[in-house]
Amino acid sequence: MFKAFQPLLFAGLATLATSGAGREDARHLPAKPAAMSVQDNALSVMTYNIKGLPWPLALGRDDALAQIGQRLAAMRREGQQPHIVLLQEAFSAQAIATARRAGYRHVAFGPDSALRSGSRADAADIAYLEKARWDRGERMGKSLDSGLMILSDYPISRIDRMAFPDFACAGIDCMANKGVLIAHLAVPGMGPVSIVNTHLNARTAAMVPVERSQRAFGRQAALMARFIASHVPDGQAMILGGDMNIGSDRLRQGAFFTSFHQSGLPFVAPALEGARQALARSATDRGARPDLLHAVEHGKDWIFARNGDGAPMAVVQAHVPFGSEGAGEPLSDHFGYVVHYQMPVRQTQAPVRFASRDPLPGRAADLR
Repeated sequence: MFKAFQPLLFAGLATLATSGAGREDARHLPAKPAAMSVQDNALSVMTYNIKGLPWPLALGRDDALAQIGQRLAAMRREGQQPHIVLLQEAFSAQAIATARRAGYRHVAFGPDSALRSGSRADAADIAYLEKARWDRGERMGKSLDSGLMILSDYPISRIDRMAFPDFACAGIDCMANKGVLIAHLAVPGMGPVSIVNTHLNARTAAMVPVERSQRAFGRQAALMARFIASHVPDGQAMILGGDMNIGSDRLRQGAFFTSFHQSGLPFVAPALEGARQALARSATDRGARPDLLHAVEHGKDWIFARNGDGAPMAVVQAHVPFGSEGAGEPLSDHFGYVVHYQMPVRQTQAPVRFASRDPLPGRAADLR
């Protein structure tokens, strides 16, 4: 009986160790007001790891997740909702309910627990797999799906998914079927825009030696970059975001950004990240700056964007609707921030139509 729950115990301990005391119970927090008005011709995207782990991996999350959904719904009523939301760790039924409350018409889910990678293992990968540890969840199979979701106010014309193979995961992270989710959106008057969401392997929180988690991270970065390059056409606008788990680790920084450069995606570079550009250009209000700076220094959550010509999208501004809370702990152990991008308009007769700011009647997406 104990063996059946041992991986859950390790995962629960890792969650507690990385989230900080008191983070698990974020009850009765006041709604955070929408931060700033934005240009009508800016496309906005938010990335947010909502810590939607099921019990017993995380405790006391229902209230916090409910408030996240309620705040997104309130932002919509006020005309401040992000056009696109990238969620990570949206595992639990309550996390799915959070997305439902937010009122987005179109929803894409990442790899489920059954999806498998077609990537071939080389000799080094096989040697890596031979050292997999059952007591750290590396031989237990996929207990969870990827936890990835994309919420969109724009229609989704196609979805591509990739699950990381067993030789590209380490420790308790192997219990979730982490990978990559691409939703190709149709923005009226603007053409297709590909949205990419991902969540990469943790470092020390994976509960295996660091060199093992580092190797898994490097393999994930390389596989992801190649997958994106092969599924997003040249000449198509793209936004990539998620919980990259890079941090201040120079080896991870090198592995991640080198992989994208080698795959012909040079817009994925540290100085071109959306929050970093907003801070450098003072494109945020004074009240949001400390939370945005915290998110940047955390080094886990990133957003990159390119135009159809491959050049980085211009950042209009950024703000943090899910950051520090005046009367309690944050709603997650990550901050959720929004970047507003200036989108180039195609020369067509149809005008560009940015997403409606009105509340949506009912729900049009099938949220499981």
